[in-house]
Amino acid sequence: MAPGARSPERGILMYYRLFASRSAVSQFSIVAAAFGILGSMPTAAMAQTESSSKLEAEEAGRPALEPVGARIGVFRAFVGGDLFAVYDDNVYARDSGGKVDDTYFRISPSLRLTADTSRYKWNVSAGLDRYEYSKQDSESRTDWNVRSDVIAELVRDTNVTLNGGYRRGTEERGAPDSPTTARSPVRYSSLTAGGGFSREVGRLQLRTIVDYEKLDFKDGRQGNNTIINNDDRDRQTVEAGGEMSYEFSPGYRMFGRAVYERVAYRIARDDAGFNRDNRGYRLTGGLKFELTNVVDGNIFVGYMHRSYKDPRFRDYSGAAYGASIRWSPTRLTTISIDANRSVQETTQLGFRGYISSNFGVRIEHDLTRYIQLNGGLRYDKNNYLVVAGFVPAPIDRDDDLLIANLGAKYTLNRQIAFGVAWDYTKRNSNQPASDYTRNKISALARFTF
Repeated sequence: MAPGARSPERGILMYYRLFASRSAVSQFSIVAAAFGILGSMPTAAMAQTESSSKLEAEEAGRPALEPVGARIGVFRAFVGGDLFAVYDDNVYARDSGGKVDDTYFRISPSLRLTADTSRYKWNVSAGLDRYEYSKQDSESRTDWNVRSDVIAELVRDTNVTLNGGYRRGTEERGAPDSPTTARSPVRYSSLTAGGGFSREVGRLQLRTIVDYEKLDFKDGRQGNNTIINNDDRDRQTVEAGGEMSYEFSPGYRMFGRAVYERVAYRIARDDAGFNRDNRGYRLTGGLKFELTNVVDGNIFVGYMHRSYKDPRFRDYSGAAYGASIRWSPTRLTTISIDANRSVQETTQLGFRGYISSNFGVRIEHDLTRYIQLNGGLRYDKNNYLVVAGFVPAPIDRDDDLLIANLGAKYTLNRQIAFGVAWDYTKRNSNQPASDYTRNKISALARFTF
């Protein structure tokens, strides 16, 4: 997911997934995300709670292979390290005429502290990712991040959440707004903070959230050392929302949700002279369901609107929808389905934003007690919103992305695991020289204590 890409329901859904009972440093979802297996799947699929198939597998006699960590006061500490070897056949995400391949290594140490008491749960994490390319030195880099999440029970059935984080990251080659002529991938920083409130009275439940993100993109350089200005991409986003749901039958809830979002760019006008500040809202309603340990999730439909400060940018209104469903057809197999439609930011010349519609499915299967197989397929369609009267008139842009991935993990014991993965991305665009295909093959050794 590109920096700043957002799902307006993200904060609301975090209530359901904020603290899974499994230690996050032991979840293969993080291993797979580092591989690229999950990195291109919808956010909701990456933040699942403890899967029923996992529970049933353990009930059937599967040994507990999760790291136990070390007790430090009220906290339990987990220290981990991942070692990756990756072959990438299209490092710069170019069309067939400009493909460059390379092998790189990635070292990812991490630290996580968790506290789980009767009144609150608190997670603190820090991680570092060092990428070292064999031939393409311009791609070598170091990313790092820190984050804290806490949920506390004020009184019975009343909770508050607080979260904050900071990340120094690198924009993926091939990202929608990534400069194709940049000598090195674009560096950025992301500062996030948020909070929420949840209250349950009988069958009625109320949830509210407020989220903030500040993005700062660093300037880049072209091959001839010309500066690429990215200051007009810097922005702050504030999102506030609420949800009310009612359990009309055991395991079924109908809900209504409203989310407001405001985006303010640091520079009043971009390089083309446009003011890209905007605001919008989403009104959706739907159904949540949880049927024993077999299937759970939510589906919703509604309306979204986006208005722009620049009078040359037309407002946008349209349908909003989404879904996140998890189904366990057998004791050892879990299938996750996700879909979403939203408005995303862009600073590309001649466009005021784009409509992102995506659908993804993911399968996880425990082949044996120690071997897990997984695979995913995702389709994204990005329809760009043209600025009327822009000179020269841009070509209507539509991007179609197909993303597929396969992976396997072997867990030796609580401390050691190995994995392999394949990740495939194909983009078809009606813009010149914007098509590309990309394959990554990865191997991993993971150590957790």
